[in-house]
Amino acid sequence: MSLREIYNRTFDESCGKSIDAECPECDGRLATDGGETACEACGLIVDQYYFDHTHGPRVFDEDPHSVSRTGGQLTPARHDRGVSAEIGYNRDANGRTVSAKKRRQLHRLRREHRRARFETKAERNLATALGEISRMGSALDLPWNLIEEASQLYRRAQDADLIRGRSVEMIAAGSLYATCRRRGLPRPRDEIASVARCSCDQVQTGYRALNSELGIDAQVVTARTYVTRLGSESDLSSRVQSRAYELAASADEEGITNGRNPAGVAAACLYLAGTEFDVGPTQTALAALADVSVPTLRARYVELTELA
Repeated sequence: MSLREIYNRTFDESCGKSIDAECPECDGRLATDGGETACEACGLIVDQYYFDHTHGPRVFDEDPHSVSRTGGQLTPARHDRGVSAEIGYNRDANGRTVSAKKRRQLHRLRREHRRARFETKAERNLATALGEISRMGSALDLPWNLIEEASQLYRRAQDADLIRGRSVEMIAAGSLYATCRRRGLPRPRDEIASVARCSCDQVQTGYRALNSELGIDAQVVTARTYVTRLGSESDLSSRVQSRAYELAASADEEGITNGRNPAGVAAACLYLAGTEFDVGPTQTALAALADVSVPTLRARYVELTELA
């Protein structure tokens, strides 16, 4: 007996009930279709239930025809954009625990379902890359819309045939880093590489390939973008962070940040603002958070004191 016949004879996806019962009139086999249980031999309808007690989507729109019951929202972070189905494990549609025989059947169904999900090797690689982007984004606590944007960028790279001759993990990490650069987020390469399955040099190589072929509109990362992040990690008060942001804005206007590490300037701004309120961590702690040396932070601190 084929897998499809086993599925049709012993498991009904719509209601989760077994349909191995016999017809009370002719002893024929019963089958459930669309909420209606009938005999396959004589056509006797034994049971029917058409009411759907599940709630519909709540759409606050003036157009009443805009409501569409098409499942979950489409997302580019899935290789099939989120339209695929998943087979359950130990419970049926009514929440009841299935038997051991049914669990073995569901296991075989999941195995065949996984084999049929990917038609080509490119689609399998796409699923692997999008899974890597989602994993890295979750590890870095990045917003979901940024993960979707990085996934869309990887799709563009695959359409442009940039994956050929390069590893999937390298282009996936490069797509995430390029998206952070395009949004102006302070996420350095080594931070992306710390959660990626490739080195920091490979992240840079993947970013360069994307930038040269697709033209990434990278934003300049200033010291002001680092102030909020470093201030939150060092548990500084809002008034200290506000003062440090003002110092960073003045440093950008005066050109002090030109040719200098913005993280070091931001750490110096936080240290100077902390000394003004007699609070804040030490230079060593701030330099460790900004991943710069203490002499670098001290040099930026001296320049800021001259500006103030």
